[in-house]
Amino acid sequence: MMVIGKKKRAFTLIEILIGVTLSAILMSWMVVFISSSLGSNMNIKNTIERENSNEKFEQQLMKALRNIRTNGIFATGASFEGGYGTGAFLATLWPNLPITFLGIKTTTGYCDYASGTASETGTIMRLALRQFAAPTLQQSNPYAIHAGENSIYSGAVRIVGTQYPGNTLSASGIDTELSSPSALAVSGSMLYIADTMNDRVLWYHTDTQSITQILGPEDHIRKPTSLFFSGNTLLIASSGNGKIYSLQDGEWYGSTFSSTFKVSKTFSGNIIQFKFPNNINTPNGAGNFTLTWVSQIYLDDIVNTGTTLQYTFSGSTPSFDTNTTYQWSIKNIYPVPTSRWNHTVTIDFLSGAVLNYSDTFAYFTKWDGLLETHTGNIQKTLSGGFQYPHSITGPQSWSGTLDWNSILEQDPTWEEITSALPIQDLKFQITGQILTLKYTEYTQYDCILGKHKTKERIQKILLK
Repeated sequence: MMVIGKKKRAFTLIEILIGVTLSAILMSWMVVFISSSLGSNMNIKNTIERENSNEKFEQQLMKALRNIRTNGIFATGASFEGGYGTGAFLATLWPNLPITFLGIKTTTGYCDYASGTASETGTIMRLALRQFAAPTLQQSNPYAIHAGENSIYSGAVRIVGTQYPGNTLSASGIDTELSSPSALAVSGSMLYIADTMNDRVLWYHTDTQSITQILGPEDHIRKPTSLFFSGNTLLIASSGNGKIYSLQDGEWYGSTFSSTFKVSKTFSGNIIQFKFPNNINTPNGAGNFTLTWVSQIYLDDIVNTGTTLQYTFSGSTPSFDTNTTYQWSIKNIYPVPTSRWNHTVTIDFLSGAVLNYSDTFAYFTKWDGLLETHTGNIQKTLSGGFQYPHSITGPQSWSGTLDWNSILEQDPTWEEITSALPIQDLKFQITGQILTLKYTEYTQYDCILGKHKTKERIQKILLK
């Protein structure tokens, strides 16, 4: 028996159209789903990157604020030159920079980082951080500083500096790495350089092209920004710790040490003591000590042999005034210091048991022959307690403050970093030893839909 199969039915046009339509709809859904997934992943990626970037900024911020001086704030304001809004200049302790500026800055081109919207036209405020030493360039013809190249020029010839920042000190000036030099002083064939960001003062011999460090961090130099040479004295503005230092050419010949000095107040005293930190057990005779501009003295006693030498003035009790330059000399010192390091001697002036005045001198056996023609140098604190000493123009003439409102307009070359997230309402407050920094941070900022998410950030810093 023959079996006849059924005839296959073809799809009608309507069925084909319906199938194509359903397929297109399904494909559209798949595209939307995939795009949505990709978009969601991109949003997450953008969010993580933005938060990581902001975390790095906040780490830099806390590092900068770690060593703030007790007075905390130099100046605050609602606006500063250079396009900055509310901000403050903070006094930073060494080894950080002497000035930290923290403020708000308006920027554009930011919208919703989460969605990655192409129309990023929002205007927001960011937290801006800058650290620098104020650029108060002090030239000394025929030599000039090229701050951008970290170099010193004599006319058109570069004599010191590699043009790149660093701290390498070479036997040849041209191979020495400077970091933001800011001041020069000349005495004969000696060129003194304030190597600001390296916390040191250098000496360059213009005849031999040799270069040496004469003062550095171990000598309490902090961001030197000005130099002045007068007579036998080099003055240094140590801006990082608010002091003016003087470096005099003390005389150390064999077992004799002498120096000139001035006192910072008027007083009287009939006893003078010398305190040596070293194990010096002589001189032990009256003729081993002389002091100009006072009457002849004689040895009264030796107190704590090897540590303190005490002399009593004969006749009337002399007075010491701020206008007179005195000179003292001690000979037959034994044992003679031989270590290549800083030695000190403290001089106390007394009336009986009452201390009327004290001064400490440092003599540098390691700098032999570098300052003028003498073999030892005396470093003293000439004055202190300044906000930011700089611009020395004479033996007793310098500036102790800055024009804070215009300093940013000078555009210091040190890098500025800004927060990755927008902020608002920046506030500073000092309570006792605590500096409180408070601001509102946008964790999400959508300039198109106007949907924002914020959180308050509070940073508390212990003032040193």
